[in-house]
Amino acid sequence: MKLLYKFFFTFCVTSFTSVGLMLLLVTHNLSTGFNDYVEAEELKHVAALQEQLTLFYDQEKSWESLKQDDALWKSITNFHRKADQSTQEAESEYSLGRLLHVQRRVSLFDANKEVVIGRKEFHPDAHNQRILHDGNLVGYLSFIPAQINSYSAENEFLAKQTRNYYTIALVVVVLSFVTAWVFSRHLVSPISRLISGTYRMIRGDYQVRVEKQSKDEIAHLAENVNILAQTLEQNQNNRSVWMSDVSHELKTPLTVMRGQLMAIQDGVFQADEKRIQLMVDQVDSLSRIVNDLYQLSITDVGGLSYKKDVVQPVQLLLEVLSGFEAKLDQKPLSVNCSTLTPLLNNERCQVLGDSDRLKQLFTNLLENSYRYTHANGQVNLIAQIEDQDLTLVLQDSAPSVPVEMHNKLFDRFFRVESSRNREHGGSGLGLALCKQIAEAHQGIVIASDSPLGGLKVTIRLPLFKEVNL
Repeated sequence: MKLLYKFFFTFCVTSFTSVGLMLLLVTHNLSTGFNDYVEAEELKHVAALQEQLTLFYDQEKSWESLKQDDALWKSITNFHRKADQSTQEAESEYSLGRLLHVQRRVSLFDANKEVVIGRKEFHPDAHNQRILHDGNLVGYLSFIPAQINSYSAENEFLAKQTRNYYTIALVVVVLSFVTAWVFSRHLVSPISRLISGTYRMIRGDYQVRVEKQSKDEIAHLAENVNILAQTLEQNQNNRSVWMSDVSHELKTPLTVMRGQLMAIQDGVFQADEKRIQLMVDQVDSLSRIVNDLYQLSITDVGGLSYKKDVVQPVQLLLEVLSGFEAKLDQKPLSVNCSTLTPLLNNERCQVLGDSDRLKQLFTNLLENSYRYTHANGQVNLIAQIEDQDLTLVLQDSAPSVPVEMHNKLFDRFFRVESSRNREHGGSGLGLALCKQIAEAHQGIVIASDSPLGGLKVTIRLPLFKEVNL
């Protein structure tokens, strides 16, 4: 069953049940309340009639004048209508006096229980009130309660009111059904848009965006779907760029080797040591690209294994630096790492990480500075503890990187096509791998301008917190 029909059916059942229960309660309360009111009013009028009959007997000393005198009896029993009701109320179709019809349900009996006027004998359900004169029993006033009487004026009134209530209830139910249908369509409408949007995404249309028309949970879901579509679209675009860049990066060394081999084959060049070394360099370049691609790809799919333990990042950085001393001296580049040594014995300077991956991160950063920093340049390594993080900073001297390109430095295959370019042997994957390793350690890596005139790379890693159980 469609969600629209489920909503509609639920609202209809709820409305019908609510209106039905309300109708039953209202009609029951009307009947009960009206009967109680009629009975109270009737008792009041019967008491007044009893008083009138007592006065009548006091004047006449007998009931003889009432026998067979319906007009006199009617005038006595209808005295309350003349005294208490206006002419307009008396003419009303359902005025209280007309509903009571006291003269039809009241009978008078003498002291010997012989009928004076009214019913010929006591009714089994009648209430019999004694009439006293000077303390002596002179008669009985017998009346039948309205709810017991077979006369249908009261029932007719209640029936008409009940019919009115049923008519109103029917109108309310119909209106509630119409409202339920409209409201159900309103609820299902954003869900239908979500279904349409996700169906288009299934077919590969990632440019679809679901319109939001409210601020409820469905709108939040639509926002998430839009974010998903945007992410998929971005991934699709990145995949296209990725394939194009990979093809381009692999094509360059392959083209060089092919050209050299064809030249040797055609006899243009001799297969001397210089030509062979050139091709070996191109093979090494291919190996670096393939290795970086492999590292990034297995990181993307979660295949890069991290064997985490409590490690000292500053110590790892110094170990990597010691392996770079010969290369740095050859260029040459001077290195300042005076802030690293004081943290070696600091017990707080520990993180939960993979020592091999962190060394790979530091190696890529130092390799980046080695390749692109001008000769006789400078590299500063800074380490400090800030709150609950360990901050490691690498600063190098010129050349610099334009500010608008700082955020792109960690994208795959991105290179600044000026002084930091392909001539230095970079594939544009090293910094991208640094970012993924840092994020795998719940850290971040940020690029900014260096006070030395080059690039500043800041790494923040959360410090290890020992949990005492």
